[in-house]
Amino acid sequence: MQNYKILVVDDIIENLQIILRFLEKSHPEYRLYQATNGSSAVELSETTSFDLIISDWDMPEITGIDIIKALKSNVKTRHIPIIIVTGVMLTSEDLDTALAAGAYDYIRKPIDSVELSARVHSALMFAECHLKEIEKKNIELAEKTLILIKNNEFNIEMASKLHKLLDVFDDNLEAKALIHRIIEDIDQKINQDSWQHFELAFQNVHTDFSKNLLNQFPHLTLAELKLCILIKLGLNIKDISSLLYQSPDSIKVARSRLRKKLSVDNDISVFNFLSVF
Repeated sequence: MQNYKILVVDDIIENLQIILRFLEKSHPEYRLYQATNGSSAVELSETTSFDLIISDWDMPEITGIDIIKALKSNVKTRHIPIIIVTGVMLTSEDLDTALAAGAYDYIRKPIDSVELSARVHSALMFAECHLKEIEKKNIELAEKTLILIKNNEFNIEMASKLHKLLDVFDDNLEAKALIHRIIEDIDQKINQDSWQHFELAFQNVHTDFSKNLLNQFPHLTLAELKLCILIKLGLNIKDISSLLYQSPDSIKVARSRLRKKLSVDNDISVFNFLSVF
């Protein structure tokens, strides 16, 4: 059995202990954590990779709904399913509010141990399936990226050979014009078609990356955004130059300018900086 990490949040110690006892009895393999306020819950979630959070709704200062909003707005924690527990907010409208905020499930007090166990199991299975789906998409994206890089390298090599052919047909204007058209077609395929296919595959996995990045850095150019996407994937300069159809030296210069524009400290890699978006 997997040792899932579960955080239980409630400002009333007695209620907190009830949930912990139920979970310890039904699933002793779970690794249980506790927080008595919303601020501690959010801080713990940023440093510990929880598989599930069970939070009381009605807490002072930061409520369970506030916790959901804070975690869902953070790329590092938005995937964590959250079950809201309440003995006060009991109407169907309250249920709708919790689910609309991003709660995975909703449990009314007094808590039934069987219901709690079943809902916790459901949330954990959902989270596990979601992570497996993300992993599958990442593998598919890596494969598509590799194929595009190889295709672009081949097209770049063909364009280079065609340029050399121009000297052979120096006196044949018709042949030279045909070669130029072929080179232009190859350039267009590399610059537009290959990137469009890649971008679609990337957005299928990292849905909100571009939006989140542009929200914080609205003055990024399209070229800089493309570079950010490729750096986020951990591609080296050679592969980036193939995908963007630019020389490695140009990529080095662009990456240096991007670091300054993002205000990334010298002791932090641009890759690590972009990983949180």
